[in-house]
Amino acid sequence: MPAPGAGYAWPLLPVPVVRTPFRPPEHTYGPGHRGVDLAGAPGQAVLAARGGTVVFAGPVGGRSLVSVQHDDGLRTTYEPVTPLVGAGAVVAAGAVLGTLEPGHAGCPDPACLHWGVRRDRTDYLDPLVLLRPPRVRLLPVPDPWPA
Repeated sequence: MPAPGAGYAWPLLPVPVVRTPFRPPEHTYGPGHRGVDLAGAPGQAVLAARGGTVVFAGPVGGRSLVSVQHDDGLRTTYEPVTPLVGAGAVVAAGAVLGTLEPGHAGCPDPACLHWGVRRDRTDYLDPLVLLRPPRVRLLPVPDPWPA
C-alpha cells in the first residue's frame, strides 16, 4: 500500500491559483476552511487527484459534489461539480469526475473548486500537502571516508 499522500495531482489543469487556503478548525466541530478553493472556469473538467472509488456523487446542501476514496485511506471531495460519474465507479488518476459549476461563496472568480481531503470522518488535511514532492535530506559525507 502506498504511503498516504503519494501520487496525487492537481484536480484542475492548468495548475490553478489558490484563492482560499486550508484553515483547520481549533477543535473537531469548530469553524475553519476544511479544504482549499481553486480558481477555475464554469464547465471546466474536474479531475480525480488520484485513482480510487467514487463513494458519492450528487447534491448535498444545495451543491453537487463528488467524493473519491483512495487506497491509502484518504478521501478527496470536489465541489461544486456536476458529476459525470456515479457512486461505485472506479476512476484512474486524472479521470474526469465532472464539470465545475459557476459560483462558490467567497470566490472572486466565475467559478472556484473547493477541494478537500480527510483521513476519517473528522480529520481534515490540507490537500496542497499531497502535491508537495517528498523531502530529500542529504547527510554530510564523513571525512575520512570509511574504507
